[in-house]
Amino acid sequence: MLSLMRKHAQSWLIKVTLGAIIVVFIFWYGYSSQGRKGNQVAMVNGSPIFLEEFRGVYDQMLEGYRRQFGNRLDEKLIQSLNLKKQALDEIIHRRLLLQEADRLKFQVPDKELLAVIQQQPAFQRNGRFDPRVYERVLMSNRMTPEIFEERQKQELLMEKVQGFYLGSLKVSEAEALEAYKWLNEKVSLEYVVFKPEEYSNIEASEEEIQAYFSEHKNVYEIPPMVKAQYLLLDFKAFEAMATVSEEDVLTYFDLNRQDFATPKKVKARHILFEVGPDAEPEAVDEARKKAADVLAQAKSGKDFAKLAEKYSDDPGSREKGGDLGFFTKDRMVKPFSEAAFSMKTGEISDLVRSPFGWHIIKVEAIQEAKKPVLAEVSEQIEARLSKDAGKSTAFDRAEEIYEACYEAGSISDVAKTNQLILHQTEFFSQDGPVKGIKEAKKFAETAFALAEDVVSEPLELSDGYYILQPMAKEPATIPALESIKEMVRQDLIQAKKKDLAKKGAEEFLNVLKEGASFQEAVSSQELTTETTDFFGRSGAIPEIGFERDILEAAFLLSSSKPFPGSVLRGQQGYYVIHLKDRQEADQKEFENKKSEFTSNLLRQKRQRTLGELLGLLRSKSPITIEEGFLD
Repeated sequence: MLSLMRKHAQSWLIKVTLGAIIVVFIFWYGYSSQGRKGNQVAMVNGSPIFLEEFRGVYDQMLEGYRRQFGNRLDEKLIQSLNLKKQALDEIIHRRLLLQEADRLKFQVPDKELLAVIQQQPAFQRNGRFDPRVYERVLMSNRMTPEIFEERQKQELLMEKVQGFYLGSLKVSEAEALEAYKWLNEKVSLEYVVFKPEEYSNIEASEEEIQAYFSEHKNVYEIPPMVKAQYLLLDFKAFEAMATVSEEDVLTYFDLNRQDFATPKKVKARHILFEVGPDAEPEAVDEARKKAADVLAQAKSGKDFAKLAEKYSDDPGSREKGGDLGFFTKDRMVKPFSEAAFSMKTGEISDLVRSPFGWHIIKVEAIQEAKKPVLAEVSEQIEARLSKDAGKSTAFDRAEEIYEACYEAGSISDVAKTNQLILHQTEFFSQDGPVKGIKEAKKFAETAFALAEDVVSEPLELSDGYYILQPMAKEPATIPALESIKEMVRQDLIQAKKKDLAKKGAEEFLNVLKEGASFQEAVSSQELTTETTDFFGRSGAIPEIGFERDILEAAFLLSSSKPFPGSVLRGQQGYYVIHLKDRQEADQKEFENKKSEFTSNLLRQKRQRTLGELLGLLRSKSPITIEEGFLD
């Protein structure tokens, strides 16, 4: 097997055999410490950061967000996450910690380094470190032991720096109690909301429209536009041409065997008696007694499915007799899964407490874990390898085509020579859609960053590599009023409605400031008042929604200052809020959660202190970033 790995060490197959431990280091360092030295993107205390390293971190962060957000991760969300800055900051912070370790003269003895490496599961066979496995995993990822061990040493050095500065941090009981009270305090409100849409019959004269347009011309600006031509190296076309041998499939299977294993699954029904994790002890006990009564009925032989239909508080499974189907251990919360996976077929559990409440579980079937069989997954592996091989080949071809386009100064001639389809776009803006392009944001950003007639480097999108060249650019323009007069008129009317809503709210607030009670002010102006249930400092406000300004203002209110000094703008309109009641945190609940809460508080304290340390190191260090890199 080792000779096979050596044989394929430079092939596209090895590019997709990345082990878990190697991912960590690619995240921080990129694929090679021998990156393109000319592609420097930043400098930290004289230590350069190269594009290769940045790309490794950026790609890993992007993949992490894809797992977190799934299909919701679009171009707009990526932009809001400021991913480029995040990735560069990670590298800068890492570099600063290593430089601080050097200043403090921290070291990692060979014996310590060896012990850490030997404990890593990726390098073990049957629970013991195996030098041959170690060599094979590193070789498969085109990494020498010297490079890997140096990177592992840097990991340990950074841990030592963090331990030096954070190890002595503590959280006292008094500090934890104070934080718990602050976090778990609740308030309820009564309020009046003045909504712009409730104001009607608003007019806008010609003079007002002209004046409004003159004051807000930039709002109506037509953004710069560009028209481009491009070549597409389609992944699917190259995937169809890929050749995957049986040996390739076998090698991939051997290195990624665990990915194809089938974990143990349990099929179960449950009956839930809902009670939240922050419920009062009386409510918890009441739910437990109810659950115990139903448990006795279930164990006496009554139909479990019918009991679930009658008593369960789980709307998702109640109508199905509590049926949850088959699930793996990691799909359920820990108390539930630990109980279910320790039971036998047909067995009914005792009461199980989870964050959702009390459960009664009945296991109906068990599918034991199954080791992977090559014959059963070979087609899946072949498809995966074909896809990766196609992508790798497409990249190589895109580089060749780009070099040809760069030398020619145009992509049209290269398209003819290589029998490629030359595509042309219509004019598009940097934020607007581009017809025929799925990831229009990336495409547009690239096009706008190029000077006219300049050929781009290969741009990777989800369906292939694009090489594009702007054909023409149009500057931003402000349209004539006559062409958009109706739009301006509607905007003006909406602005007038907002002004009237704000004025109404301010007049109502002034009545309160003059000494009237909230109810007197509501009655005198014939307004409709609304109330909320109790709510905490995070999340949505009942009946109002996610309104950060209103939430912050609510917790500044007191019996001596029951309303804020100004009206509050929200999504529905302008709010005047009034403190209805305040509920202090339950100190008895703190005693039950003290250990867990204190641990969380200490973790937050360490994160905050680490952030302060990195901020201090940054402030004392000369750091330069290539102009325009983060644009």
